[in-house]
Amino acid sequence: MKTNPLLALGIAPRARVWYAGVMRTHVLRHRSRVFSRLAAMILLGGGLWLAKPAHAAEDTDTTLRFVTRSARAGDIAGLEPLKDLRDAKAGDAVVRMIEDKKVPDAAKQRIAELVAQWPAKGGLDYFEFYLRGHPRLGDELLRFYAELGCAQFKPYFLGLTAPLRTLPVTEIKETTRYAVALRALGRFPEQTEEAVAFMAALLDEKYPHAIRATAADSLGSIRSRRGLPALMARVKDSAIDEAAQRSLFRLTGQDFGDAPDKWTAWFKAEGASVALKMLSLADWEKHRKEKAAAKPKEEPQEFSARFYGVEVKTRHCLFILDVSGSMAGERLAQLKEQMSNLFDALRKKPSSFRFGVIAFHNEPEPCLSGRGLLPNEPASIRRASHFVEKILAGGGTAMVTTLQFAATKVLPNSDVDTIYFLSDGEPTDGTPEDVLAVVKKIHEEFRVKFHTIAIDEAVPPADGSERQSLLEQMAKSTGGTYTAR
Repeated sequence: MKTNPLLALGIAPRARVWYAGVMRTHVLRHRSRVFSRLAAMILLGGGLWLAKPAHAAEDTDTTLRFVTRSARAGDIAGLEPLKDLRDAKAGDAVVRMIEDKKVPDAAKQRIAELVAQWPAKGGLDYFEFYLRGHPRLGDELLRFYAELGCAQFKPYFLGLTAPLRTLPVTEIKETTRYAVALRALGRFPEQTEEAVAFMAALLDEKYPHAIRATAADSLGSIRSRRGLPALMARVKDSAIDEAAQRSLFRLTGQDFGDAPDKWTAWFKAEGASVALKMLSLADWEKHRKEKAAAKPKEEPQEFSARFYGVEVKTRHCLFILDVSGSMAGERLAQLKEQMSNLFDALRKKPSSFRFGVIAFHNEPEPCLSGRGLLPNEPASIRRASHFVEKILAGGGTAMVTTLQFAATKVLPNSDVDTIYFLSDGEPTDGTPEDVLAVVKKIHEEFRVKFHTIAIDEAVPPADGSERQSLLEQMAKSTGGTYTAR
């Protein structure tokens, strides 16, 4: 049995009561201090836990502000942090940058490349959610989504092309949007046979050029034999022959050029089990260069329509001619002679052929009809000949202005497939980069290729370097040819 220490000390009962009260007060105060410290620790830990995401959010905001400034300034390197920001806030910022008219096309292209690296879940799914709430995208955002090539967007682009199945050809107005959608679908090798058959039907001549050319290119990326016969039927088509031959090579590894009979015979011999090679565009370029190097130079056909030696092989074309001050004298006389010979040759072209002429110095001066291009008839040829005869050289070289005029005033309703562009210098209304940006946009929206003719243009050094002149870059970037005179 334990003895009370107070009794052992002989302390009176009243004193014992007082002592016990003191001890209880001491214990309560100790417990209070412990609880206070514990509460402080919990609050401090909670504060740190709450401060961490707040700090992270602040860092994200700072990074996005930096990326946005870089985008507007065209600073491509400054866009790199975007690949590590994958939340909704970053997605919103991307949408704003793509819609921002102050952001140059090159920056938008790089933004698309960086965003394409985001994971499907936790990144690109934000844009899928955005699509559901925005069925009608602006042109810039539509091209952005097409560049991403995300399988989640495939149903959207299939739906976008659906009106082409029932819409009368005469009522097709938004050809560039349909072309963008078809280009996006070409990024998905696996398509239903019905979808491939629909795309093959779009190669028909009745459809606008941008739709036909894009469909021909996209078929070369889709793992299906269903489009082969339609492509073979277009290898001699004056507007999409190269696209058809390119896609056939990518699918089969064969190249019978513009000989439909050879293609048909080969396909008949191979049967429906023909192996699909699924080659890349790089494979095609390599093959084309090797073929060109081994092929002997052909002499011009006696009555073929040519412009500075370049064959005018097209359905609907536009001639854009630099008549600035530096073209005065012999250069202008030679240009007028070339155009005169061309007009004579055009008389042998079919009546379905259409053409237009734009001369430019400080501003563009067009020779067109009220509906765009001139029909190939005697009255039109006389009108164009008279227009060229009256040309006087003088002023600057407004390349950017002229190309923008063509892109906004001529190409949307004229179904041009080829532009023949002649110049003897660089632009005076912008930089070469500005010119290339407009050319790229024209090619992407209207699938137009540029055949360029350079008059005494500075030639790159013969030291094996890759540097190319402006007109050479214009031709190469659009699948056309470059001719130096």
